[in-house]
Amino acid sequence: MPKKISLIIAAIYLLCALIFGGLVWFLITLVLLFVALAMIWFGEEMGDYIGGFHRIGKPYITKRSPGGLVSLFGWIFLLLPIIVVLLKLF
Repeated sequence: MPKKISLIIAAIYLLCALIFGGLVWFLITLVLLFVALAMIWFGEEMGDYIGGFHRIGKPYITKRSPGGLVSLFGWIFLLLPIIVVLLKLF
């Protein structure tokens, strides 16, 4: 169910970006939504990632992240435009 809801929200964002912003905004929105949806849909898998190294040999990510937390941040990232609009209205 959360996947369907997030996909519907993403489709609405893409439609609005295409109508009000044109092709450039559509493509920018598409890339940003790809990140948010990946965090929501694959939170456990993304949370298990450990790796990436600095030039000096120390890893960027040293511990696993809870998948639920990754999904939560994905939802925040997805709903952030709606939250900003609601805050501006009130």
